[in-house]
Amino acid sequence: MNNTKSKLLEMIPYGKDHAISMEQLAITLDTDKRNVRKLIYAERLRGAVICSSCSKNGDEITGYYRPTCPEEAKSYVEMQKSRIRSAKQALKSAEKYIKGGGNNG
Repeated sequence: MNNTKSKLLEMIPYGKDHAISMEQLAITLDTDKRNVRKLIYAERLRGAVICSSCSKNGDEITGYYRPTCPEEAKSYVEMQKSRIRSAKQALKSAEKYIKGGGNNG
């Protein structure tokens, strides 16, 4: 497992324009996408700066990369903050339901 973790970091390129897809990482590491996510999460917890991008209009390369400058990291951080805000919004109805003792009204 340790070898897989170090190999993972070696495979993730520098620069958003060179991002590698989760599918490609899974194939190269001979594992599934779920395990790739776990490995990336573990590396991030250890301090590795691994960013990801997702295409909004099909123009952008989607995948994982290590930033070459603060602007690339900032782009990733802003995307994650936006996802957190959206998740919080989505939870509001369930929280309201719980506070109401299970009543939907």
